Amino acid sequence: MKNQIIKAPESAVYLSDFMTEIPINCLFNKKQTGCGATELAIRNSIPTIIAMPYVALVKNKTLYRKDGISVLGVYEGVTEQDIIGYAQTHTPLKIATTYDSLPRTITALQATGIDPYKDLFLLVDE
Repeated sequence: MKNQIIKAPESAVYLSDFMTEIPINCLFNKKQTGCGATELAIRNSIPTIIAMPYVALVKNKTLYRKDGISVLGVYEGVTEQDIIGYAQTHTPLKIATTYDSLPRTITALQATGIDPYKDLFLLVDE
């Protein structure tokens, strides 16, 4: 794998200050949490699944939004039909899921004719 170093300008506080999307096919060592990587993935126009380790993180990025951006949270209790309904009515897709619910999310998206492996960007969050 080829290493590429992207350096932030001194004035940058958030990744969105100098990037419009997260690089693909890479390990992204941002060295600091809270720099806006997840928000960048939510706010850009790229259909995205964000996999997170904890339900609390998923809820933080979905239920507690104040900007009106629709992000579906998938964790225990959210059904495949909920995912299918969201996928059929929203664009671009923005789905935050726990690691455990990722396979169920993929299956539901495939049921709608979406190929998550080709049609969506996957961000594995800390």
